[in-house]
Amino acid sequence: MNKIRTQIAIAIAGLGLIGFLLYTQSLGLLVSVSPAPGGTYVEGVIGELRELNPLLFSYHGPDRDIAKLVYAGMLKFDGSGQPIPDLAESWAVTADGLSYTFVIRSGLRWHDGVPLSLDDVIFTIGLMQSLDYPGPADTGELWRQIAVAKLNNSTLKLTLPEAYAPFLDHVTFPVLPAHMFSGVRSADLKLHPANLNPVGSGPFKVENLSLGDGNSNSEVMLTTNPFYHGDTPMLSAIKLKYYFDESSAIEALKQNEVMGVGGLSQIGIVSMLNNVNFDIHSSLLPETKMILLNQQNESLKFFREKKVRLALLLGLNRKFFVNEFLSGQAVLASSPIPPGNWAHHDSLTNAEYDPNNAANLLSESGWSLPETDVGDITDNFVLQKDGQDLEFKLLVPNDDLSVVLGQIAVDDWGLLGINALLQTVNPDVLKEEHLDTREFQAIMIDVSLQRTPDPDPYPFWHQTEIESGQNYSGYDNRIISEYIEQARTTPSISTRSSLYHMFQKRFVDDTPALLVYHPVYTYVTNKVVHGVQMGPIVEPSDRFNGISDWYIVIRRVVGRLTN
Repeated sequence: MNKIRTQIAIAIAGLGLIGFLLYTQSLGLLVSVSPAPGGTYVEGVIGELRELNPLLFSYHGPDRDIAKLVYAGMLKFDGSGQPIPDLAESWAVTADGLSYTFVIRSGLRWHDGVPLSLDDVIFTIGLMQSLDYPGPADTGELWRQIAVAKLNNSTLKLTLPEAYAPFLDHVTFPVLPAHMFSGVRSADLKLHPANLNPVGSGPFKVENLSLGDGNSNSEVMLTTNPFYHGDTPMLSAIKLKYYFDESSAIEALKQNEVMGVGGLSQIGIVSMLNNVNFDIHSSLLPETKMILLNQQNESLKFFREKKVRLALLLGLNRKFFVNEFLSGQAVLASSPIPPGNWAHHDSLTNAEYDPNNAANLLSESGWSLPETDVGDITDNFVLQKDGQDLEFKLLVPNDDLSVVLGQIAVDDWGLLGINALLQTVNPDVLKEEHLDTREFQAIMIDVSLQRTPDPDPYPFWHQTEIESGQNYSGYDNRIISEYIEQARTTPSISTRSSLYHMFQKRFVDDTPALLVYHPVYTYVTNKVVHGVQMGPIVEPSDRFNGISDWYIVIRRVVGRLTN
């Protein structure tokens, strides 16, 4: 659907241009439309800046946008999600997958003109390795296991304790300037004044930064980096204007105060679909809306029954929710590895809504109505087995869409004789108070484990992560654990792909969680903005992966037609 819509948008744009050319020709004018360097792209960003230091934040979109444009890493991702050179010009890996050597480019400079060296890279790694590192915990855990050696002024060696196939994806971390943070402890990064004066080595530099005060919006002006080691962007500048809510950002777009807005809600998308002044770009995000079932809860042993889990999935009308409440801007999930990823199993069949089959599965598993209810079925009937009611509490975030989906689930399951009680919770406390503590029965979450294009499902589904890791549902399956163990240690992409295919097939067959859908990220730009390519993205800031090719359309009258 997204592809079709994009093609339609392109066709409309083409027809509009043809109409413009025909009109100008009727006036005797010859018009040139060409990509030319220069111009300022103005984007409306929904949200506010929090932590401008790229080592601190995890998933906060506005901060990650700045990092994408301002900072560079040893490696970066190409349009297909594969690591390619950035500050490093080349690298090599030993056959056992334990040692990586990187050769850094010569002549690199920071935005302020200070030379950039391998010492800056080592300094940045040291901050992440510190025990008091205040950034994402898993980032610190990874880098504290890695030995760092400077072989010479241009060569860095990183040694891992064991083979880890996705490691190159993590060498894309933004490098910080040691001369700006000299002497700082990791614990003090959040309060360091250099955070408000970002100096990187990416394609754009911060020209001016104005933070909002609660009454006014933040603004950041970026200009091209004259020392940039990559392709010089066509744009001369990017201005980011921050808005407190979506409606304000959309209104600014319609009034030509900004040229683009991303991360629109379904309501926002619908309001823009038929506007001929804008192009809509969409890409599937590697996230999954799912319902976890606490299989370690001794009072809810029925969650360990495969037929019960499958009945819950078949009894949930996922397609209705996606079509009616998401305007089709999502893809039904058949696997924890989303479509578009190199590891996705394309041959998996998606479970259709089938309440009759769901009822049969429950009956086969021994769940039935109590004798007193037989022949007297009401809207409140509840299945039982061995004297236990088939009932549980469903915890959902208190945002509107999650509550609606939760209510649909409760209603659908109620028709099967499953008594699910809906409870809401503030998303800010969901992880610490419920997931980390395992204090839930069933819980709806958005899973976005990927910070890189690698789909490694180990943290979420491996047996060793049950007690204190991210295997929150307590799913204990040795075969699945072996598949994902082997996949993260072998360097061969084809072998890893085969292992992940077996993992997904087993996962679908066993239904350890109820996968609902993968969301679509939607980005709207004014038609004067060209060169925008929305390839596979891991996070919304990846919309800037091809920023060097963006340009503002300039129409010039170069002469008059003569007969």
